[in-house]
Amino acid sequence: MLTIAHLTDTHFGNRPGVADRNRRVAESVARIAPDVVVVTGDVADHGRAEEYAEALDVYADLPAPVLWGTGNHDVREPFAEAFFGLPTGEPLNAAYDVAGDVAGGVAGDVAGVRFLMLDSLVPAPPGERIDHGELAQPTLDWLDAELASSLLPTFVCWHHPPRPVGVPWMDSILLRDPDALERVLAAHSHVVASLVGHVHMAVSTTFAGRPLLVGGGVSSTIPLEGEDLPRIWLDAPPTYAIHLLDVHDGNRVLTTHWRAL
Repeated sequence: MLTIAHLTDTHFGNRPGVADRNRRVAESVARIAPDVVVVTGDVADHGRAEEYAEALDVYADLPAPVLWGTGNHDVREPFAEAFFGLPTGEPLNAAYDVAGDVAGGVAGDVAGVRFLMLDSLVPAPPGERIDHGELAQPTLDWLDAELASSLLPTFVCWHHPPRPVGVPWMDSILLRDPDALERVLAAHSHVVASLVGHVHMAVSTTFAGRPLLVGGGVSSTIPLEGEDLPRIWLDAPPTYAIHLLDVHDGNRVLTTHWRAL
């Protein structure tokens, strides 16, 4: 069984106490000891170098590789410098192979799982932010080529959900042109699920015929319309997801647990 910790919207630098919320999550994840940790964007609140340095410090002792992805609050150049050592403004798409013991792949027994991290950040002028997401055609071409290059079970991870979540003000700033992405994912049967963030809600739905899973929010939670709660619930417990990939009767089975601390 492969265990994936899925964190999102850590928002380092947002307000006092956010780093402590992240430390609580890091301690909880460390006790679970996953095989890999996936962070689906909005690592920082303002995209500053010191915010990324704090993120690296808080999650430094996790007993698993951490795969960092961008969100609309991130700024690509300092993000790239912090996590890749590359001062680039190009989309930060990345492929990772994670060792595991998951059988039943398209090509028979497999000994690992792939994670493809997509950059849906839309660059903005300095000091500004564009909240919706886009996947440029070169990113979609890269994704299609990466999926064609290996039949390992694959999770595709990015920030902006491609489906409405039922909160109108959030649904207005999701991924643009999701149909183009859906066509790519639907063409590759070894895609297990898509992992996203952005909406600060623990959500399960489907996209391209596979699970679409939102990891919740470490920094805060967005309530549903009609709930007697603030529009952005800062005092909500930090949440994250644990995804378990296993095989039963020759079929891959994905099980998700959402944790609230």
